[in-house]
Order: sequence, then structure tokens, then C-alpha cells
Amino acid sequence: MRTPGLAFFGPMSPFTGGLPRARALLAERFGHPVFRAHQVRVLGPLLAGQSVLAVLPTGAGKSLCYQLPALMTEGLTLVVSPLISLMQDQVSRLRRRGVAAAYLNSLLTAAERRTILDAALDGSIRLLYCAPERLGSLVRTLRQAGGSVSLLAVDEAHCIVEWGNEFRPVYRQLGKYRYLLKHPPTLALTGSATPATRAEILRVLRLPEAAVVMTSFDRPNLAFAVERVSDDRNRFARIRRLIRDVPGHTIVYTPTRRLAELVTRALLRMGVRAAPYHAGLCAATRREVLIEFLRDRVPVVVATSAFGMGIDKPDVRQVLHWGTPRTLESYYQEAGRAGRDGAAAQCLILWSPADFAWAECAPEMRAYIARPVCRRRMLLAYFGEAVRHCSGCDRCPRPPSPSAS
Repeated sequence: MRTPGLAFFGPMSPFTGGLPRARALLAERFGHPVFRAHQVRVLGPLLAGQSVLAVLPTGAGKSLCYQLPALMTEGLTLVVSPLISLMQDQVSRLRRRGVAAAYLNSLLTAAERRTILDAALDGSIRLLYCAPERLGSLVRTLRQAGGSVSLLAVDEAHCIVEWGNEFRPVYRQLGKYRYLLKHPPTLALTGSATPATRAEILRVLRLPEAAVVMTSFDRPNLAFAVERVSDDRNRFARIRRLIRDVPGHTIVYTPTRRLAELVTRALLRMGVRAAPYHAGLCAATRREVLIEFLRDRVPVVVATSAFGMGIDKPDVRQVLHWGTPRTLESYYQEAGRAGRDGAAAQCLILWSPADFAWAECAPEMRAYIARPVCRRRMLLAYFGEAVRHCSGCDRCPRPPSPSAS
């Protein structure tokens, strides 16, 4: 596996101008004066035509790592994205910046999809987001019409391994689709991945020579804790107190849609402005909830695990889990949606041995709940990283509150 570098720009790269042009576009189109160090580490090999697996924390600016290359090639950049709300938001922002972007998903009519496909084929769209369920038909259309893809980006790449929902089969076939697209340079992006998950992403995508770029998984501003509750009444009372006592926005994760609805209704009866979010709601309702949350009109969202991927909400002050997540990987993804602004935030699991999910928990998740050791060290060790000092968990002495960065 090649390590990332900056000195191998070659004739096979579909991108022109390298990092100097990328820096100019960063300022001109996106208003940022400089790159973050990890963005340079991703863009260096990618702009040279090498595929990259980027494991970067929430809020690290991952989307710029494919949006900028899309402006540096005459071909099409194709982004596989699992969340309709995310692709809609990103396309809207890109268009405001003068970037020719569009998306393909189930909300479009057949005529709208045809118009977008025609624009992608004639080169008038530079960046196309595609929902997984639309990928097969898109690849067939591109091949039949002689179209090509200069860059393939796979967002939330951990879904290749982890998610057992309706689009997982498509994620498992991404290597085949990449082959059918004639092996374009590929950028796989995720916020967290164990060594085993990273290896599986590279295997499925058929990227044995990809550069792997990682930063520390540690989020020093997050405090991790677990509380045992006697029953659901006690658990709800605790959640209600936390929402009342902690200023700012809260995400409450529940294991089922039914619980998301029940907890939301109970909060509303208590005078808390809350809204549910899960796959059983229509797309328009989910988008409305997301917009209300982003615009600070709904401070509490009660959701299943689908909520939050890629959502640019920096001031979530707490992430609460009603019951135990299935794996440490999914938990760290969800907990990481707190404190993206760098200010202090808390991540709390409220659990009971009677929870039906307890029997479904992976062993390392049970160990996180039950073992009397530092929770931060256990989380980071799961991702293959050691940490010398804990900046905040209920197993360790509480340090001074982290300041905003």
C-alpha cells in the first residue's frame, strides 16, 4: 500500500494544475484562505491520479477533497452518497458558488432524471451526486453513451461494511461498478474505521494501491459516559432533565422508529420542541425536520441511526442514546455528531440490561458499557490508536473543560 505524498504528479492524472490551482480555487470558490494539513495529504495523491481512502473526523472538511478536484477536470465527478438530504444541501450550496452540480435520487421524476443524465453526458454538469439505488442504471447509461467518470467519490464508505439496510447491497457492489467505469481515481471517505473496516473498504472497492490518509480519532472536547437505568420511565426522566439543564441542541438516538415517535411525543407534552427523524417518514418530512434543526427552530431531534451523517450542525451539545448501540464503530459515528465546533459536549448512553438491544450488542460494545476502564482509551484502542491522557469520561477524574478551538 503506497503512502501519500506530494511529489508524484504524473501524466495519467485527469486533473490539471495540482495543488497550486486547488489552493486558488479554495479561495476563489469556497472562501477559505488555506487548506488544513489533512486536506493537503488527501489532495496530493488524489490530484496525481492515485486513489485515496480518507479517514477523517467529523467536521474535517472531507467534501472539499472531491469538490475541488471536480473543478480541475473536464470529466464528470460522481459522488455516491447515502443521504438524500445531504446531497440536496450540498448541491444547493455548490450551485450558489457557481459550480455545475446536480443529484439523482428517488425524489426526481423520470423526466427530471433524463434531463440530468443528458447534462452529465454533454459535460454541462461537473459534479453529480447519486443515491446508491440509482447507481446501476446510471453506470449502464454512461457506458451505453460512451460517457466517462474522471473521479469516483464514495461518501460514508463505512457503509460498505457496517450498514444492514436497503442500500448495503449496492455498496458491496461498488468495486464492480468502479470496474465498469474503467477504474477512475477513487476517493473513499469516512469519519471512522477500524483497521479491519479499512481493509474491507479497500478490498471491496478494488483499491490495493490506494493511499490511506488518517488523522487522530480523538475528540478531546467530547466527554463520554454511561448510566444504568432501572426502566424506561427512569430513562425518559433522565433525558428530560439533561435537555432542560444543558443549553444547546440535542440528538437522542433510539433503536426503533416506534421509540423515536414515542419519545418525541412525550417530550412535546413536556413543552420541549422536538421532532422525530427515521426512515418511516416521507422524504419531505425528513427534510423539513433537518431544516428546522439546522435553523435552530427545533432544538431536539429524536432519531434512528440514519440521522446525522454529513450534517453540518456545529453546536450539538449532547448526543444521548436510548439503549446500547450495536457496535463501537456505529456509536463513535453517532457520538461524533456532538461538538463539531470544538466546544465541550457530552455523549451519554442510558442503558438497562432489559434492553432488547443488549443481546444484539457486539462484545466490544458490551465491554465499553461494563468494564471499569477509561472509556476514551477503549474507544480509541478499538480504532487502533493509543491515547496517553483522557480529556473527559466518567471513569477518569474530570479535567478542566476544553475551550473552543
